[in-house]
Order: sequence, then structure tokens, then C-alpha cells
Amino acid sequence: MVLLNVDTAEVVQARPRTPHQFDGKGYTLQAMGSEVPLYSLGLAAAEWATLEWLREHGGAAGYVTVTPDELGEDIGASKDTTRKALNRLVKLGLVVKPGARSGSYQLNPLRYWEGAGSTQVNACRRMAPPRVAPDDKALTRSASKPKSAPETTPAARRRAAGETR
Repeated sequence: MVLLNVDTAEVVQARPRTPHQFDGKGYTLQAMGSEVPLYSLGLAAAEWATLEWLREHGGAAGYVTVTPDELGEDIGASKDTTRKALNRLVKLGLVVKPGARSGSYQLNPLRYWEGAGSTQVNACRRMAPPRVAPDDKALTRSASKPKSAPETTPAARRRAAGETR
């Protein structure tokens, strides 16, 4: 297939499609069955960048050791900003730490997982990760926007999680 770029009047060749290369790590589940959508949490840019950095460095499948200095250099933020981002993500329940003084972080397997679904279930049983819960900042942002209350019946939660009967 040949396309003509109107702006530069040059011929653009379409790239051939390449089949997806499965790398053997499994697949990544994101935001499946969560009652709290990420957009409602009022995440800052450094918090979004931290989530993405952890996912790219294996934080969906296991703990990743990182300091605020190292993370800040990679995402282009200061040490204090990255420390605040990590602390808020842990407080929200999006990121899990093995201990209070640990420098290791993992994305919450209830929210993000890389691997087979059966190993996700086992990891959730082993870790008992917290549910994602909005903090004061998220509640303040969402309180300023009027919206209807979500249904809280079990059937409504199943529909939100994508289950059908």
C-alpha cells in the first residue's frame, strides 16, 4: 500500500505488519474488577510516571528495589517529589511494600498483574494486598465534581467487573 503525504508531497510506504512476539512473561491485567477508577484518584504526573516506571521494571510480577534518587533521575522529578509519590501510591493501595522500612515496591496484584491468572490468585492469597481506597486528596477532588453515586449491589459490582450472567 502506498500513501501520499499531502504536506510534503512525498510517497510514504506502509510498514509491513509483524506478528506479535509473545515473550513468555504472560500477560498484564490492568484495572480489572476495581471499584475505584484511577482517574478519580487525582494522581499527579509523578505518581503516573512512578506507576509506569514500576510496571516497566517488573513491578507487576514482583518487588522492585528502587530509591527515590534513582526513580527521580529516570522520571525527571526531584527526590522529594518521588518520595511523596511513592508514599501516596502506597497509602492509596496501588503499590505494596513488604515492610515499612523496605525500599522495595510492587504494583498491587489486585490492580496490576503480569503472568497467568492462576498465579495472580495465588499472589493475592499470599500477599493479602489492600484494596485501592481514595485518600483525602482524591476525595476532595471528587467532591468538587457532582456525579451520581455508583450502584453498590453485588450485581452492579459484577457488571462493573465485566462479569455476565
